[in-house]
Amino acid sequence: MQAGAGVDAVLLRRGQRSAAVERLVAAALAGGANGYELADTLYDRIAPVEHGVGLMLVVAVPEQRLPQRARGDLVYLDGVQDPGNVGTLLRTAAAAGVGEVIAAPTTASLWSPKSLRAGQGAQFRLRLHEQIAPEALPETLNGLWIGTDTRAGAPLWAAELPVGPVGWMFGGEGAGLSGAARAVCRQFVSIPICSGVESLNVAAAAAVCLFERRRRFSSAH
Repeated sequence: MQAGAGVDAVLLRRGQRSAAVERLVAAALAGGANGYELADTLYDRIAPVEHGVGLMLVVAVPEQRLPQRARGDLVYLDGVQDPGNVGTLLRTAAAAGVGEVIAAPTTASLWSPKSLRAGQGAQFRLRLHEQIAPEALPETLNGLWIGTDTRAGAPLWAAELPVGPVGWMFGGEGAGLSGAARAVCRQFVSIPICSGVESLNVAAAAAVCLFERRRRFSSAH
């Protein structure tokens, strides 16, 4: 609601009340949402989490057009299959100032319950695009795409990052970037890590890259 997402309906578990829930319900109803109180057995059957607070909000997933020659940084998730990682990546992107995230057909849903929980509201502060093949990416950005590669990329600390818009590509947890995604990239970077550790978690790697980019941009201005 703070992000301006319209709430269509409030679903409340009968008999479950708290001051925080009551405040949220009142705010949603004041904003025009419909309210429904459900029997506990029915509520528990449709709730996406166990042992929740007894409150669900029905919100429409916004439809967004794919950007054309975007002038801000983008993120592309290529085959990131764990919804927890997806949600964490979205939260990281929003915190780092990225405005749009694009997902490949092989990436877990950006709006699944687990992705939503890990995103902690980031989905409502980003423009999100799903089911987009890598071949469609060149027209989305007025800049170049940079891929992350644990072995072949130049070390991030020494790599030259463009002043203009950048598209960051993060690959799946096991296979990394697909061949189609790599073909779009014009630069690759790696994150130096200590010996004996094979790689970073994809969400952790994204945080390092996006905030290194933000650090450089902030210091340059």
